[in-house]
Amino acid sequence: MIPSLERKLIICDLDGTLLRSDSTISDFSIKTIKAIQKKGHIFCIATGRPLRSAFKFYEDLGLKTIMANLNGSIISNPSDNDFSLINLTFSKDIVKVIFKDKSLIKNIGCIFIENVDGAYVLSNEKNEYIKKEFLSKFHIDKNLDNVNLMKLSEINLINKDINSILIYLKNKDTIDEVTSKIKNLISTLIVRTWSLPQDSEGTVIEINSIFSNKGTVAKFLSSYYSIPLKNTYSFGDGENDIEMLTKSNGYAMKNGSHTAKLLSGKITAYTNDEDGVAKELIDILKL
Repeated sequence: MIPSLERKLIICDLDGTLLRSDSTISDFSIKTIKAIQKKGHIFCIATGRPLRSAFKFYEDLGLKTIMANLNGSIISNPSDNDFSLINLTFSKDIVKVIFKDKSLIKNIGCIFIENVDGAYVLSNEKNEYIKKEFLSKFHIDKNLDNVNLMKLSEINLINKDINSILIYLKNKDTIDEVTSKIKNLISTLIVRTWSLPQDSEGTVIEINSIFSNKGTVAKFLSSYYSIPLKNTYSFGDGENDIEMLTKSNGYAMKNGSHTAKLLSGKITAYTNDEDGVAKELIDILKL
């Protein structure tokens, strides 16, 4: 076991980072991360995924640490029932303000809303591929008890404050118009963009509380585990990882976005399909 002053904190994204393109973790990466923990280092997941679709990987890696979901809007320790859930939300009334704007609604195919009650998919979209791809991309199983499929007009039925909103725009050419309107309506939220595979027409906007970002997660985990940020290493591939990558010893994935690679301190030598995280950690930690 390493001395406490030499312990390192590793914070890792899942999709496009630790997970391969087929959404699995290699045996090599699992073995490496378990070896890291055995030496006394702390390994934590910080992901845009909800807990329900990240927990399997948490178990596969043998983790007992804190995990951040929905880009830091929910921070929990699935292995410790005594850990007090951190739930960074924004008012449910804000959602109603945003989606009362008829000029926004005309551009929207699907809305996905997460809160502590579960997931809400609100859609008037008639394209079955879009609905299926939307559900798949954001790890939503419509057969789960806590997933509710509703019409856009039923948005008033959501009665708990919100962790995350994902909006599918039918035409990506409207993204500037829609983003501008959302920011004019509510200036205190973070607005990011995603893309759907095989969909050349549409795109996705994500909305979170300004406090819900992985940079805040990095600072919280550093404080919680008493490991300074200079001894903290982070790995990510996308825009939602940038705050985390810039507040620690950040590594953007070789397969990551240009923005992540430009703003992070370093770039991994290998992609997510080549065990890029595990191979970098072997070098950093001298395993």
